[in-house]
Amino acid sequence: LGLTENLGIGNSSFAIQLRILPALLGIIAIVLLYYLNQEAFSKKVGLASAGIIAISPFAVYLSQEARQYSLLLIFIAIALLALIQILRFDQRVWLYWLIWGAANSLGAYTHYFFLLSFVAQMITLFIFLVGKSPRRLFQLFTVSLAVVLSYVPWLPTLISHFSSDKTDWLPNFDWFAPIYQLLLGFIIMVVTFPVENQPTFVQVISGLVMLGFSGWLLYQVSIGYRKLLDNSVTQQVTLALSLYVVIVLVQFLVIIYGLEKNIAIAPRYNYIYYPAICSLLGASLIARTEQKSPQFSRKLFSIYGWVGIISCLFVVWNFFFLKPYFPEVTAERLNQSSEPMLIAMGYQDEMDLAIGLSYGLALNQIRDPSLTSEFIFLDRRQGYDQIWRKLSDLPLEISQVWVIGTGLKQVDFPENLSLIASGICQRDRANYYRIGIPYQRYNCESFD
Repeated sequence: LGLTENLGIGNSSFAIQLRILPALLGIIAIVLLYYLNQEAFSKKVGLASAGIIAISPFAVYLSQEARQYSLLLIFIAIALLALIQILRFDQRVWLYWLIWGAANSLGAYTHYFFLLSFVAQMITLFIFLVGKSPRRLFQLFTVSLAVVLSYVPWLPTLISHFSSDKTDWLPNFDWFAPIYQLLLGFIIMVVTFPVENQPTFVQVISGLVMLGFSGWLLYQVSIGYRKLLDNSVTQQVTLALSLYVVIVLVQFLVIIYGLEKNIAIAPRYNYIYYPAICSLLGASLIARTEQKSPQFSRKLFSIYGWVGIISCLFVVWNFFFLKPYFPEVTAERLNQSSEPMLIAMGYQDEMDLAIGLSYGLALNQIRDPSLTSEFIFLDRRQGYDQIWRKLSDLPLEISQVWVIGTGLKQVDFPENLSLIASGICQRDRANYYRIGIPYQRYNCESFD
């Protein structure tokens, strides 16, 4: 599939690169989580936590996205590792302050919500350092100020985006929905069975399995968590990670109920506290199995492992975490013919580009690579009249044109498109679709 942007031709390996990069970042996140928990608790906990994220359906979901979330997991894992070493008064504290500041600065530039993580880390450090080390409190203030100052160049962009219409996709505010959505956010970190767009009996069975497994896991974790708090060696780290999660959740509630922006509907934002949850989960399960027989330990982790693997398969097979614009469905419709075709998408911002790339990647998986296919992105900020003119100048011999018209209504699509090499392309009203974004097919006369 040839991908082009603004008529600049890309290369055929682009789609593969888009999928490989987040997967590689996900692997790096696994390694870092192992190291984080090895330092925070023990090597055994490091292995358990790395295994938990490796078979987590939520982590698989994030690693499927050609977006920044896997990279954010890396920054948070690094920041939490540095935080723990700072609280332990490590002799190389200056190095960990430097790592902590760099990780938070880079994370804030990567995603706005990382600022919630930064605030939670600052409050956690302050609570644990106040009254114990005035010197460390001064260091906290200095490094935090450096992080804030490093972000000053981006503040005008943050303010402009905050007042833009990019959050208009959020549903109307509901007082009760965020509660169960936040709870569901925890559940889908460990288990995901088919509940979306499935027959009722499948939804019921899957829902019962998810609730049953979550209840069983919560019971096991609660026993291990109490042991971590009772142990003087693990108590401080456990409380620090727990406090971090609580502060992040409080900030979520402020945004949801204070600003009436229900961000709980988007589970991807849970990346902010996900590494800490994996750490506490791994440590609690290991603590649960201590002083138990090897058979009990193998049984517990076997149950968890098999449920995690099956859940990951459901995510990979697209039975859970369905994309809101159903790229696979769109790709099937775009791939109706083996004749040469052009797909043109008008875009305005990065969100439009991300949606278009999801269509292109889905089509790349099912389209015969020997067939002539071109996917182009055209800037629509100057209006669609300019896009129609650019399309008319394309020297492509094609039989059909698909126009993905972000921002268009059905009546806005022209009846005909004129292409230099393909003649007049007639609008095919039977092939107009809309799944969030409308797309329309045109048949070109030179192939009639």
